[in-house]
Amino acid sequence: MSLNQQSTNHQSNKLFYTFLAVWFVIGLIQNYFTEVNGEEAYYWLFSQYLDWGYLDHPPMVGVVTAPGYWLMPNPLGLRLGVLIINILTMLVVWKTTEKRDTKLLIWIFVAMLSVHVGSYMVKTDVPLILGVALFYYFYKQYLKEDSLKTVAFLALSIALILMSKHHGILVVFFTVLSNVKLLTRKTFWMTVVFTVLLMLPHTYWQYMNDFATIKFHLYNRIDMGFSWENIAYYLGVQPLVFGPLVGVSLLAASYKNKTGSDFNRALKFTIVGVLIFFLVSTFKVEFHKHWTSVLSVPFMLLGHEYISKNEGWKKLLIRLSIVSIIIVIPARIYLAYDFFPKKWTEGWDVLHNWDTWANEIQELSGGLPIMFNNHYERSSRYAYLTKDIVHCYNTFDYRETHHDLLPLEENLQGKTVFQINRFRDTINYDDYFTEIRKGIHYRTIENFRSYRNVWIEIEDGEKHYDFKSGEQVDLNLILINKYKREVNFADAGDRQVVLNVHYLKGLKPVGKQQLTVLTGKMQEGQEQTHSVSLMIPDLEGDFDIRFSIQVGEIEPPINSRKVKVTID
Repeated sequence: MSLNQQSTNHQSNKLFYTFLAVWFVIGLIQNYFTEVNGEEAYYWLFSQYLDWGYLDHPPMVGVVTAPGYWLMPNPLGLRLGVLIINILTMLVVWKTTEKRDTKLLIWIFVAMLSVHVGSYMVKTDVPLILGVALFYYFYKQYLKEDSLKTVAFLALSIALILMSKHHGILVVFFTVLSNVKLLTRKTFWMTVVFTVLLMLPHTYWQYMNDFATIKFHLYNRIDMGFSWENIAYYLGVQPLVFGPLVGVSLLAASYKNKTGSDFNRALKFTIVGVLIFFLVSTFKVEFHKHWTSVLSVPFMLLGHEYISKNEGWKKLLIRLSIVSIIIVIPARIYLAYDFFPKKWTEGWDVLHNWDTWANEIQELSGGLPIMFNNHYERSSRYAYLTKDIVHCYNTFDYRETHHDLLPLEENLQGKTVFQINRFRDTINYDDYFTEIRKGIHYRTIENFRSYRNVWIEIEDGEKHYDFKSGEQVDLNLILINKYKREVNFADAGDRQVVLNVHYLKGLKPVGKQQLTVLTGKMQEGQEQTHSVSLMIPDLEGDFDIRFSIQVGEIEPPINSRKVKVTID
């Protein structure tokens, strides 16, 4: 290596590490002064109950947030782990580019929304993107030399991906699809074996929890049906996910990059495959814009390689990056400090002064244990702010959350509970409007009882039924006591315990029938069979049915999965 090359490398290293240091300091300041939002509070809850899995996510987000919060129980401590991972991700991407055109790469980083968000917000995508970055780094090494060391690190990166978000497996799948010759390598199958071994604790957790995460993703996604509006939203939001402004440039540069290496082919297969996969998914289920964040790394690598060789593209990207920074800086400051005029933010979601909201609820409840209906973010936020035990009670027309796997509801049995409803109900709930304009709809329930963990299954186990409007359908329902204790339906006192069937269109209830009154006791693990008759309502089309066990006036919880039915 010549002296000029050594000098250039030294300057490049100095520039990049200086950038990381400045980025880290900015992140520390941002994270200290920015309030924890509802989603972050939900992940904080994970860190309070560390495990090898959670209902709706793998364990990594809890693992990442816990150590920092143990060290500093404040917003900075909660986000310290994601900030460090954000720094490591940029470092790995830089090394994957082999440190070529460091200045350009920095401009790309500061213009990408996923990089900014990853530095100041607890999200499952943050460790996922690090896993993807490590995977491509070691895959690039593996293509050069498939040593045992490289194989071990490749397996570790795949495990990190799967421990962060399960759909990250798409990155691995499309990489293999781009180079099927990998299947003939002995070391490829060694990578598979090592990955399986690393995933055993999470797999065992799934087994012990009746594969709760798999069932959640199979049965609890919101069925939107085919909608051109949903597809248009998916297509329109993609540039913003990787932008806000440079997204289109990176998309175009990735497309125009014609370098035909096995590594670049893997990146392109992943981009096309993931985009098509989620496009098809929008034909049926609700799409979340962060799902395609796994493509941040492929776009950065392909885009950087192409743009670094084209001065015109480079100048355009730098200009777009400067404009992006001008947009992003006030937004990031606003997250930490409410300096915009009130008339500008009217109608926006409330980001500040949630501690006053929590204080008002505490005072209003008079110290009673609190339960939120169908609002895992609000219940988690309240728990984070007050450090009280707070449960999210999910009803038949909502979906399960990790609260359903925690012992929080069990702690409320038999107590007087302060219940807060998500939506306004002027008949059963009173209203109170807080200082930050968030309404609280509340009531008090004495001797709270719920039989949420008495699970209901249809005996024949069909996945789809065809019914006729107005007909009577006889079914055998199996009730399974999944509590680690005896269940006594008489504990509800004067209130009846009723077995219901509900008809749902998406999440909208469109019909309900009381099937039978439950009495007596069920021992731990006991199964009971109940013969019931469904009177099919006057409906037409495709619906879901779900069964519940309702106690008096308390909203029915989730006691079964949704079952598809067609009514003619």
